[in-house]
Amino acid sequence: MESISEITAIRKLIANRLDELAIGDKSITGIIGDAPSHYSRSPTLWNAVFDRLCMDAIYLALDVDDAQVGALLDALRRYDRFMGVNVTVPYKVRVIEFLDALDTDATRIGAVNTVVKHGDGKLVGYNTDGAGFIDSLRLAAPGERQPFIDTLDGMDVLLLGAGGSARAVAFHLSDHIGKGQLIIANRTRAHADDLAAEICRLGRQALATDESAIPFWAPRVGLVVNSTTKGQGGVRKLSGGRMTMLTPYSALAPADPPVLADAAEAAANFETQWHERAQADIAANNQAALALAQSIPQATRFYDLIYHPPETVFLRQGQSTGHRTMNGRSMIVRQAVLTFCERICLTRLSEMGKNNKQTFQEVTEVMFGAW
Repeated sequence: MESISEITAIRKLIANRLDELAIGDKSITGIIGDAPSHYSRSPTLWNAVFDRLCMDAIYLALDVDDAQVGALLDALRRYDRFMGVNVTVPYKVRVIEFLDALDTDATRIGAVNTVVKHGDGKLVGYNTDGAGFIDSLRLAAPGERQPFIDTLDGMDVLLLGAGGSARAVAFHLSDHIGKGQLIIANRTRAHADDLAAEICRLGRQALATDESAIPFWAPRVGLVVNSTTKGQGGVRKLSGGRMTMLTPYSALAPADPPVLADAAEAAANFETQWHERAQADIAANNQAALALAQSIPQATRFYDLIYHPPETVFLRQGQSTGHRTMNGRSMIVRQAVLTFCERICLTRLSEMGKNNKQTFQEVTEVMFGAW
């Protein structure tokens, strides 16, 4: 089949395997990143919806090296049945140079998490991360009676981190907090300064600081959001073959995790070696974070964009001190629903007569259930 040869061309540009027979003549979408096949929940969510709606389509995880990102997007563009892709770390900014256009939200955020192939063959970049984050706050998940937060209007929010995910969250928070203030705390103060300045130029209130000010601001806000990698599961590979871990840390306090050479992993006892060296730093971080959590009013919400592990140290300490908490699962699902219904599959749903509120709700329920 012609489609098999086209998929073969795509397969040559990625690091993971694809089942070409399972793909067959189906329309394709998926997610590109450095290694989404190892951790992404998106294939499970999307393929469950394709099955429910009887759509002849498949969602693929595509692991691609930095040098091949442009070639992969070009190969996907040439594939007749390609609808679009999600984009995850570390390519949310990298992909922009290979696209034909960006929508206004992706432009102001400066990052893309969704690419749609339009009828004229052009690839257009969008960002649904921020909108998905806001929906996860304001909409009750299936089976739940109340949303995580009733209203953001007038609320002061402390955002930990100023990276790619933080940008989407920051801009959309600034859209909804009204006269409330957004405080952006980042280990590198300059990055927080830049992000806050961009938001202030839009006429919104944002203030930048470094991590040393977290103990001052955390007890004075209604919502604390972690968009850093502190608490994220797994081994983090750094440049030069070095590695570290951040899982045992809370985002509420400073951390200085030890970095080991790649040879430690080959010795099959990397985690043991790492924990031995990190023990004192982890203890200091956890103790400081717990003391701060105990000083924060219980009405303050704790939100962590991380979903692996499901309960980070930040959230576990928040729960132990009586705070309501939420992890990144709901944000991932909410942005996936928006991307499915309003971006990548919009044309297909319209052709099927299913571009309506009922389908949006059905997709939401299926994706939450598939998680």
